Amino acid sequence: MKLGVLVLLILTAGVALAAEPQVVPAADLANKWRRTKSLAAPVEKVRKGLEVEVAAAVPVEVKVDADTAMSFQNIQFARDSAELLAGTTTAQIAEIAQAMTQAGTERFLIEGHTCDLGAHAHNLALSQQRALAVKAALVRFGVDAARLQVMGFGQADPVAPNTDEAARARNRRVQIFRKL
Repeated sequence: MKLGVLVLLILTAGVALAAEPQVVPAADLANKWRRTKSLAAPVEKVRKGLEVEVAAAVPVEVKVDADTAMSFQNIQFARDSAELLAGTTTAQIAEIAQAMTQAGTERFLIEGHTCDLGAHAHNLALSQQRALAVKAALVRFGVDAARLQVMGFGQADPVAPNTDEAARARNRRVQIFRKL
């Protein structure tokens, strides 16, 4: 009986560890974000969201290269909070900072997103606070704050239908683009 419980605990722990997204290495990110001199033009995309670093959030449009989008499921926060969790989150932010440094003088847009649980206004404010928390962490790792812009989208830009917890978890994310 005890052996069966131990095997179940080991299997459960293995499943939990396997489900956690892996840290994306800085070299992979830098390759994606470094501007190249190819003949292909960047895939321009206009992101419409709320600028959060002004006294009152105001709608803005930012041009980004859509091909440089990176969504980070492993940047995680305490429940209903902008407090970054330690562990994989810190490791991923360190890799992002290193990649941004390797990308030269490129500028980036950091977006915060939530799922549909909770009031729209609350989710919008939470997404903005989370984007700001990621920016602050990147600055602590040496990225120049002037190269980073943040926007909050709340629940307005889901990547999956908010029909179950797995889909909602995909919608709770931080996304980073290289700005044009």
